[in-house]
Amino acid sequence: MTAIANDAVSSFATPSLDSSFSSEDQSIQQLEQQVDAMINQVLQQSSSSVGQNAMAQNASSTLASYMNQNGIKSLDPNQLYQLANNPPAGTPPDVSAAASYMLQNPDVYKQIETHDVSGADGISGVGNFEWAAQGGLDSEPSPSTTDTLDSTSTQGAMMDAQSASGALASYMSQNGISSLDPDQLYKLANNPPAGTPSDVSAAASYMLQNPDVYKQIETHDVSGADGVSGVSNFQWAAQGGLDQTVSGNGSFNLPNLNTDLALNSPNLNLQQTLSV
Repeated sequence: MTAIANDAVSSFATPSLDSSFSSEDQSIQQLEQQVDAMINQVLQQSSSSVGQNAMAQNASSTLASYMNQNGIKSLDPNQLYQLANNPPAGTPPDVSAAASYMLQNPDVYKQIETHDVSGADGISGVGNFEWAAQGGLDSEPSPSTTDTLDSTSTQGAMMDAQSASGALASYMSQNGISSLDPDQLYKLANNPPAGTPSDVSAAASYMLQNPDVYKQIETHDVSGADGVSGVSNFQWAAQGGLDQTVSGNGSFNLPNLNTDLALNSPNLNLQQTLSV
């Protein structure tokens, strides 16, 4: 009887132990898959710099022409956000798509806006866009794989809306910041104050790379995409507010595709890619 009882106990205990190991194995496999996906993304970005420059050249040409036609001397992330999400009546769709491209690719925009002066202040004169439109980025050295891995854009791509919102909400609360806009996000991502945590810069980059997500957050309390988001909006998103929006009406838009991931497509179209 004792042997039978022990066998019975053993038969019940073993599945539980196996289940625990199985769960840990799945977690490790998921982590390895995430790391592999990140490395593949970085390698793809590094190997497709020519295609990326072509995209940037196209977008820069579109913006330079629009600026010249409308007497606009310079643009900043706030103006790009408005052109992308709440443009003036009559704004051509390709201009909105080009503005969205610059927001989704802050590393590219940084190269353009710092062409004439050092320091990422976010302001790019029409001359910078004309330079990029004429192939200026082709003469720029491609970032190394290490630099790409360390960039806030790559780190931001590894975050999700909830974690990015949480990082920004905490940073704002700790520093008495009541609201943020795309210009401030750009500076947090590319030229942050001394002592700014790296996850805050990455979170700011995430919001720039995913303007549909940021628009959903910043318009949570008020309608109209003015680009200004209060700390309460980020707190709402950090607490899973976006998940409730999805289940509530099913109308939540997925983030725009990162155009870097579609550069090898033979039928690439800037406007179609950005509007997916």
